[in-house]
Amino acid sequence: MSLLLDCCYVLVAVVLLPVWLYRLPRAYRYRAGLMERLGAAPELPPDRPRLWVHCASVGEAGVPRRLIERIRRQYPRWEVVFSTSTDTGARRLRELYPAATVFYMPLDVSWCVWRALERVRPRLVMLVELEVWPNFMLACRKRGLPVAIVNGRISASSRRWVPRVQRHLRRMWDAVAVCCARSADDARGFLHVGMPADRVRVCGSLKYDLLGGAPDAEQVRRLADLFGIEQGAPVLVAGSTHRGEEAVLATVYRDLRLRHRRLRLVIVPRHVERAAEVATAVAARNLPVALKTELDAGREPPQDAVIVVDTIGELLDCYALASCAFVGRSLLAPGGGQNMMEPAALGKPVIVGPHTGNFRPDMEMLRERGAALVVRDRRALAAAVERLLADPAEADRIGSSARQVILESQGATGRTLERLAPLLRDVHGARSPRPGARARAGGAARLT
Repeated sequence: MSLLLDCCYVLVAVVLLPVWLYRLPRAYRYRAGLMERLGAAPELPPDRPRLWVHCASVGEAGVPRRLIERIRRQYPRWEVVFSTSTDTGARRLRELYPAATVFYMPLDVSWCVWRALERVRPRLVMLVELEVWPNFMLACRKRGLPVAIVNGRISASSRRWVPRVQRHLRRMWDAVAVCCARSADDARGFLHVGMPADRVRVCGSLKYDLLGGAPDAEQVRRLADLFGIEQGAPVLVAGSTHRGEEAVLATVYRDLRLRHRRLRLVIVPRHVERAAEVATAVAARNLPVALKTELDAGREPPQDAVIVVDTIGELLDCYALASCAFVGRSLLAPGGGQNMMEPAALGKPVIVGPHTGNFRPDMEMLRERGAALVVRDRRALAAAVERLLADPAEADRIGSSARQVILESQGATGRTLERLAPLLRDVHGARSPRPGARARAGGAARLT
């Protein structure tokens, strides 16, 4: 099976090679960590048990933060190292875990995977949310290396395509010892794609345990001053936006400004490398625009400028400025949505588009409590923002309901750690697993 997968990857690589060679010198993300992607991960000594945590991109980097803190405190002999698939993810991981080793995930070619595993020497692999590469999972199985899935979620597209190839890759799931699903819906999805039922347990979302704390008031004031936002002025913050949404937001903002002259718009695109493109889309609507990096460098923002945030790790502080928040990747072509619980935890009224399939359980909780507004197009988005600006009491009610949903949903960190405990205990004198050993289902959990 690994040989067949390698052949498929080679064919795909041959087709895409001209594109990659064209983009290699032009975009850093195509050459970042190139040797590590080929398997040359940092060579680490076998002197202590090691937990390899994989966070696919910047969105997953912060998710296990509380869990990692608990593991380090309760199991101090374990060393925690991190891998990622993107350059922005690597930067964020180094910011969050400055003392940890961070490297790029190897390409899912068998010799790259085996080389990386030999160099890192993990005792346990933890996949955050879910990014499954068949050769990597098969290599873990062959080495007897247990894999834990935490904050597990499975998208609608994965539910469609994985069963089609499941009979060819049925051994891929053998390495999974524990699957901690975010919700009952995600747990059913894992069962649908072939995960053994005795290894799946609903533990809740780790993201809830990161939320609910008061933002740094000084940092929020600094941002408001930097952006030139007057005290008491209404602010629409659009977070994690994707291509096309910024043009819609700019049009809505331009029209709303006719009735709400003090209204300001802050856009935080999901991918910072699109910042110039976003600024161009805003400027095309005859609106003044400023990039945050320009303001950081000392530029005075144009009066009433739309702010495009082209820095990483400041989305929550921007949400703290909001009178209402729009969460992107949800309005236009089906994208599955982004995390709407971040502004909800701050007590902000949340607006999303109709495409939120990646966060179905979250949206169900918010909608049951009347704690989010769902809009289908530009006109509905404008009407929703108008409604919230015209009725501050209603906006406060929606925001308070959203925050209460978060507070009632916390505790996933403790439940997840309970399922991981059998894999983390009794490491005294343990050695790296031998190739060919079978992964144990230690800590396997029932579906509840």
